[in-house]
Amino acid sequence: MQLDEHPMSKGIVIFAYNSKLDYVSIATIAARLAKKQLKLPVTLITDTEEVDYTVFDNVIIQQSNSRGQRIFKFANRTERTVWHNQNRSNAYELSPYDQTLLIDADYLMFNNSLAGLFDTDLEFACYDQVHELTGWTNLQSSARVGDPGIHMQWATVVYFTKCNLAENIFSFMQTIKENYSYYSGLYNFSMELFRNDYTLSIALQVLTGYSQDNFTQIPGTLITANTPVEIAEVRPNGEIVFVWTNRDGNKNITKVTNTNVHIMNKDSITNPAILGQLEALA
Repeated sequence: MQLDEHPMSKGIVIFAYNSKLDYVSIATIAARLAKKQLKLPVTLITDTEEVDYTVFDNVIIQQSNSRGQRIFKFANRTERTVWHNQNRSNAYELSPYDQTLLIDADYLMFNNSLAGLFDTDLEFACYDQVHELTGWTNLQSSARVGDPGIHMQWATVVYFTKCNLAENIFSFMQTIKENYSYYSGLYNFSMELFRNDYTLSIALQVLTGYSQDNFTQIPGTLITANTPVEIAEVRPNGEIVFVWTNRDGNKNITKVTNTNVHIMNKDSITNPAILGQLEALA
């Protein structure tokens, strides 16, 4: 039997551009956890060479082409900062892998459930269901692009292969980005904040014949900890303890174990104590 001389390359890609928030440090933790769980190389796309090259297998230097503003509402303050998030549509052309898992810098993996994507015949996949782990907000009920809107597809985690379908999706996302004001009017959403979730959702809807359903979803639900939710402790057994204050002003605790989580509270990840606990776990 003749062996395949050119096996498919597999890897993870993370975009990280610093502002007031140290996204590169956050991406470094995300990369360590992802490598531990999936045993795959990680490529970082950033605009700085101040990177821990012992963590990343490949670093691509690309300047950010956006300087949008985002307001982050943390547990004890609100902060407006520059947000570099408009390069994601370049992921197809920049990824060095035949099979790519594209994740947000603040998506932390504590299990290997996403490894199975690389063994499927899917050419493109993303989450179309979301759950806020504390019940702070019902993200799924409001997960729409515009008003009345179309169903949201989440760009937080995207799997794709080098194929025509994925190339067309990312190319269309680029077109939407370049004509964001037009699409904001067409789909009736505010253009104040650029969102990759919106460009992905619109691209998938159009390319699938204006269907309301994602024909290529990642199984399961995107678990998210909203910005008012803080990491209180990362335990050696993999249990993550979150604290949050409800609308009555009462402190609450939510615990998860072996669960991948999108952490919206960036301060929480870069807290020195939490950072050290995450590094120990990774």
